[in-house]
Amino acid sequence: MCYSHLQSSSTYIEIYSRVLAEWVIESLEKEEDNFIGLDKVIADLNGNGSYFLNVFNNKGVDLGILRLRKGETDTQLPHPVNEVYFVVEGNGFIEMEGKLKPVKRADFIFVPADVHHRFIVGNQDLVVIYFFSS
Repeated sequence: MCYSHLQSSSTYIEIYSRVLAEWVIESLEKEEDNFIGLDKVIADLNGNGSYFLNVFNNKGVDLGILRLRKGETDTQLPHPVNEVYFVVEGNGFIEMEGKLKPVKRADFIFVPADVHHRFIVGNQDLVVIYFFSS
């Protein structure tokens, strides 16, 4: 085998390796869009200037988080789809169609489509994850 052939083979291997590495990195970046930690979500929420943050909203399901601090008002309007909430921490109430129901850490709450609802903070910040189909 001549030296020029070896050199050209190693060039192809180097180019192939570079392309393969770029593909792996791009794939990992895409995969990472499917995973996010609660600490990162809270940090993003802290930086966005709102009391809620949509986390996933393009995968057939919408998922987000809301945090209400004492004195803040939940201004959400009814949604055209069923919605599920999960209380991550805190306590307070959910008002549904004018009726107050207490909520606390680890509660799941189902809200049917088009029902007027809002959260009211108790004596601790209320952090709630929401899910609905898009």
